[in-house]
Amino acid sequence: MPAIHEKEKVLDGRGIVVSYKQDTSCYYYRELIPGTKSYRNKKIEGASNITEAKRLAVIVALELSGRLPDTKQRKPTIKKVKNTQPIEEAVEDFLEYELKRVEAGIIAQITHYHKSKVLEKIMLPYLKSEGVENTRQIKETTFHNYLIYRAGLKKLTWKDEMMKIKDFINNHLVKHRLIEPEVAVSKTLFPKFKIRMDDLLSNPPISKNDWTIINREIRKWVKEGENVRNHRCHLWRVLFWTWTLVAKNSGARPEELRKLKWKEVEVRDVGRISQSKLEEEIAEIEKEGIEVIGDDAPNSGWAVNPNSLGREERLIAYITVTSGKTGQYREIPTNLGSVLLRWRNYINAYYEKHNIKSSVSGNDLVFGNINNEGKAYTHANFTLSWGSIRKRVADKLHGNKFSNEPYSIYSMRSTFIQDKLLEGLDIFLLSRISGHSPDVLLRHYDRLDIRERAEEITSLPFGIKKKEDVKVELYSNNQPEQTTESPKLWRNDAKYSYKRSSRKDGATDRGSKEMHSEE
Repeated sequence: MPAIHEKEKVLDGRGIVVSYKQDTSCYYYRELIPGTKSYRNKKIEGASNITEAKRLAVIVALELSGRLPDTKQRKPTIKKVKNTQPIEEAVEDFLEYELKRVEAGIIAQITHYHKSKVLEKIMLPYLKSEGVENTRQIKETTFHNYLIYRAGLKKLTWKDEMMKIKDFINNHLVKHRLIEPEVAVSKTLFPKFKIRMDDLLSNPPISKNDWTIINREIRKWVKEGENVRNHRCHLWRVLFWTWTLVAKNSGARPEELRKLKWKEVEVRDVGRISQSKLEEEIAEIEKEGIEVIGDDAPNSGWAVNPNSLGREERLIAYITVTSGKTGQYREIPTNLGSVLLRWRNYINAYYEKHNIKSSVSGNDLVFGNINNEGKAYTHANFTLSWGSIRKRVADKLHGNKFSNEPYSIYSMRSTFIQDKLLEGLDIFLLSRISGHSPDVLLRHYDRLDIRERAEEITSLPFGIKKKEDVKVELYSNNQPEQTTESPKLWRNDAKYSYKRSSRKDGATDRGSKEMHSEE
């Protein structure tokens, strides 16, 4: 019951006039209902003080006289309270629901990991610094200082963190009515910033020289692992070495390779023609008096016929990966057949050496932890080893000429895409095998070293005659005119190739076709 401000008896004690502290300007008349413990109540209209309330109480009492009390018990008035929740509990509930989505296969484990990292390690401390404890305290100005709080980081990192915070707001706080809807949809909730081309170079491609240094250091690191007493150390180092080779030569994302299974890899021998082997086999046949007839020149294509002269083994691997972003499958042809076979043989030899009754099967992860039921290694395992190798050769690397960023674990994917673009691979085909749309490829990978294609750009048309044509009039009676061209001082001779013409007026030799304008 609210606290009483003023209270006086009226009508010889039949009733009372009362006002409450929550609103001292309102007065009420109360009287006990005979035979009960309930009261009749009515507001006294027009009373501004206790004296006027006592005078007007008679009128109110007459209005209440003869009125029977309600037999039904009135339901108490429910005061609508807007939902709110401590921000820590809201984050905990959201991540618990997201974990269920991981178990259902809707999102990847790495997605849940990144969301929890941003919300728990970054957003909560920031909100605490802004004095926000409950969800309803989030206003349109709450995140205006976010970029200042996260100063010194890359713009792409800012963008990624804000996207995860927006996901939490829209898919949890709004759905559970824990925040004002107009706050969630406000375009000014987060500060604006522009991402330039320079900001897209966070994972720069590895130059050929730097990749040679890195790969050589990894092999040295693997060799050192043979002297470590724990055999798991050498196993991991060989796995990581193989993983880097596959990553650079397939362009697959790290998370896609982490969940790659052996049944999703197909190795085929397409063969190739070796020049030295071809010459040796021809020489052996001709010693026996047999003449070899045919085009024996080797080429870079496949030698499908297993009986071809000079044929050597060439193993290619078709790798089918599942995109971590879209969930779509894509097949990548690679020259990694021998690399993957070597890794398979190493695993089987490891099983045999350590008396493990198992062998590689189709459902096994290619890069799984065979000492932990074949489960996938975490993303951190790969990033830590990559950082360790990069640190070992830090003073030897030149870095990417277009970026000051260090090589990351995603740089191997960037390297693959850049190499294929430099080789002139069709951008639509590259889009299919890389999982990027053509516009994303042009935007994010438009950083090719022009010197790699300098020969193509600076080529000069030596000995190439200009084409001549005749304009055909479509709507006048004018005579056709021959287009102007420089005098032809060279002629095409079947015997001597291009040869200086003996005539100075540029006319071609006799017997050749001539074209003259009529005078």
